[in-house]
Amino acid sequence: MSNEYMTDEEYAECFMKFWGIRKDIARLLTEYGLKKGAVVLDIPSGHGLFALEIAKIISPGTVHAIGLMNDVETFENLSRSLQRDNSRLLEGIQYHAMDGTRLGFKSDSFDFVVNFLGFEDINMTRGKEGIMQAVRECARVLRSGGIFQLTLCLEGEEPDEKIAREAFEILGCNALFYPKEYYIQHLTHCGIKVCDERWFHTHRKMTARQAREELSFACTEIPIIFSSYGISTISFDSLWDRLKDRIEAHGMAYYSHLCVLIGEKP
Repeated sequence: MSNEYMTDEEYAECFMKFWGIRKDIARLLTEYGLKKGAVVLDIPSGHGLFALEIAKIISPGTVHAIGLMNDVETFENLSRSLQRDNSRLLEGIQYHAMDGTRLGFKSDSFDFVVNFLGFEDINMTRGKEGIMQAVRECARVLRSGGIFQLTLCLEGEEPDEKIAREAFEILGCNALFYPKEYYIQHLTHCGIKVCDERWFHTHRKMTARQAREELSFACTEIPIIFSSYGISTISFDSLWDRLKDRIEAHGMAYYSHLCVLIGEKP
C-alpha cells in the first residue's frame, strides 16, 4: 500500500495523535501481561505520550519515564494542558531527568521496559555504543519474566520512504534507526529473547511544504535541544537544495512503517 499525502490539518496534529498507534502498541502489551498495578519503565520517554497510554492500562501502577531535562519540562507543559480525566493518570507517571545509558534504578525493578521511537535519540546522543549500553541497562533493571518492547521506524523502498531515510542521514546528527537485526543481536546478547515482531503503519507522507517545515525545524531545533551533547546538523538550505526536487515529485514519508519487537527476560 502506497503512502498517502497528509492534509495540513492532519499534519498539524500528527505528532501528538500519531493515528492512535501509541495506544495500539500499549494494548498489544496486554497480550504479554501488562495490567493494573504493573511497574513500567519508558526509556526514553520524550513528551511522555506513550507513558500516558501505558498509564491508562496499568493505573494504579506506576510508569517511570526518563528523558533529558528539556523533556521533563515538555512533559510538565503537557500535564498542564491535559483534560481532567487524563490529568488523573499523571499521578501514576514519575518523570526523571536521566541518561538512558546509566539508569538510576536497582536491578530487577520493572515488570516492563517500553519504548516508542526513542532509540534514535539515544543513537544521536550516544551513538551505537550508547545503544548497547542502554540495552544492557534495560536488561539489568527488568525483572525475570519481564517484557522488553522496542519500537523502530524502518522505512521501505518506495521513493518517498527512501527520501525520508536519506534526509536523516544527510542531516548529520545521527538520528537514525538501524535494521531490526542489529537490535535483536544486542537484545539476545543481553539475555532478552525476542518472542514477537509486529508492524504498524501510518501509510502517510508529507507534501513538499510540510517536509520543508519538518526539516527546517530539525535543522534549527535539534542543535538547541541537544546542545549539551555538541550535536550539529547540516544547514537547512544545503539539505533542501539536495532533496527539494525529489520531495516535490514524490513527497517524504512520515514514520510510515513501525516495527515493534517484544522480548522476554528469562
